[in-house]
Amino acid sequence: MWGWRCRVGLIYPAVVAETLLTDFFRIAPEGVTLAMTQLSIQILHESDISRANSEIDRAVGYLAARKVDCIVAAGAPIMRDLGIGADAALIEKVRSETGIPTTTSQTAAVQALRQVGAKRVAVASPYHEDQDLKVKAFLEGNGFEISTISGLKRDVAEIHDISLGEAYHHAKRTFFSDPSADAIYVPCGHFTVPDIPSLERETGVPVITSTMAMIWGAFTLCNVRDPELVSHGRVFSQLSKVQ
Repeated sequence: MWGWRCRVGLIYPAVVAETLLTDFFRIAPEGVTLAMTQLSIQILHESDISRANSEIDRAVGYLAARKVDCIVAAGAPIMRDLGIGADAALIEKVRSETGIPTTTSQTAAVQALRQVGAKRVAVASPYHEDQDLKVKAFLEGNGFEISTISGLKRDVAEIHDISLGEAYHHAKRTFFSDPSADAIYVPCGHFTVPDIPSLERETGVPVITSTMAMIWGAFTLCNVRDPELVSHGRVFSQLSKVQ
């Protein structure tokens, strides 16, 4: 079994996964692996999101049967559509039914932002305005101020085609459009930013991407520590201190 140190169970919302998997295995220390099951979101439409939500219980059952060490329920659009508190309710339900430590992509993002001391956040997304407004409402509902929010207006099927350079400069431009923010948040598990430490140096603030938040959340649940983790962003500083 490859995950002799930690096996992270992932519920991925979309029919195709790529970016999060690449980020996870680029960062994960030796002995940490991923067991993934998927839902059925193809487009960010109410019918797809509703159908995916109905599949979560089955996905949890699959991962519980594999005896993973923790569960990360990705699928921010599901949690945002269900409203503030839906992520906490899902976590409690999964924990009570399976006994497995659990988080969601939205929970991990909020906790990661709090970990780096964020209060006022610049949001650089790949989304259209309708999803940007939902991201804004979710963050504000969890106590953050939003300095600015900017989306690249891409559909789900197009997000994987965004180049790393475009993602990097989109995040940087978004921050400098109103540099009063004390953190940058980049939502969407299809979307990532390369070389986060460089972006943090150039802007002077921590950067939290959805993929990094989920990885940080899983490693926190399983107490995965490694001195090299800090090279992937400030949020990993505490996990880089080997006890």
